[in-house]
Amino acid sequence: MINDNSQQRHTQSEKEEDENGRGSAFAVSENFGLLLKHYRVKVKDMTLKQLEESCQVSSSYLNRIERGERLSPSWPTVIRIAESLEIPYSLLLATTFQFKDNSTEQSLADLLIRNNYFINGKVLNKETKSLLIMINEFILEESEWSPQSKVHDLYRLSEMIDELKMLI
Repeated sequence: MINDNSQQRHTQSEKEEDENGRGSAFAVSENFGLLLKHYRVKVKDMTLKQLEESCQVSSSYLNRIERGERLSPSWPTVIRIAESLEIPYSLLLATTFQFKDNSTEQSLADLLIRNNYFINGKVLNKETKSLLIMINEFILEESEWSPQSKVHDLYRLSEMIDELKMLI
């Protein structure tokens, strides 16, 4: 159980983080909140209150981080949350921080190629990534998706999905 002094101290430091904008060279990525919520709900099956008790960060602050309303938590706060959710450090670092002045945009294909990620607990290999790119390009660029082509397009897409399921 968290004592009141500890909770007040963390809540006060959370307010200071937001007001002072610590770490001005970095901002927490918008994806950080998505990552936290995914791990909290889908992986760990925790409520905000349970996470608060585990990492000693107020549930209201955690909720604001998940919704993307707080983008400047301190590094110690990020670590406490990540350790409570057992988020791998490599994933945490890759998802958490971004340069504030970084305005370069990447295509989805570039992201799929450059990053390592997993599905069903398995890291995807080159062949699986290539197929994901093909599916993405088919949906967004190649298929006509007109009343006359929908059945054919769905059939082609289902064949690619079948192949993907075999690779995973």
